[in-house]
Amino acid sequence: MITNILDKILFGVLLLMAFQVPIIADQYLQFVSGYYQSTKNQVEGYSENAIKHEYANVYAMIADFRKNSNSAVRADGEQKLRVMKEFEELKKAMSTLKAGNIFEKAWFMFNPSRWQSLKKVMENFRPSIPLAITDIIYSGILAMILSLLIMWPIRSFIGRRKSA
Repeated sequence: MITNILDKILFGVLLLMAFQVPIIADQYLQFVSGYYQSTKNQVEGYSENAIKHEYANVYAMIADFRKNSNSAVRADGEQKLRVMKEFEELKKAMSTLKAGNIFEKAWFMFNPSRWQSLKKVMENFRPSIPLAITDIIYSGILAMILSLLIMWPIRSFIGRRKSA
């Protein structure tokens, strides 16, 4: 009997926690969107500059900058290359956060390499319940799986104890 009550309480807590994942994902998307737009504007400026100065593309311009004899120009090329790599990562992030399911979004957000960004998102986070039916279904499935995984050893321990 106590096990059943514990199981229900655990499921309820896990469900409320799972409901937060889509909400955090939406806020994370908003956070990344601003950074993506800013970086996109920079990259577009690089592209316009490359075309204006008759380079094949931005990467050709950056390669030329990185080979320049002037250290300031080389440093600028390195910085532009970092921005371009960051922009590619941001495009992947936007794709995952816009089109991915809750598990893909969670895998992306809770990756240890993104904890700094997640901390910034969590500063303004307010718990709530998602409105999208798919988010509710995925949250329910996640809560059931976690509840089963947590309760399985407890139930098997109590079952062994009763039979002994």
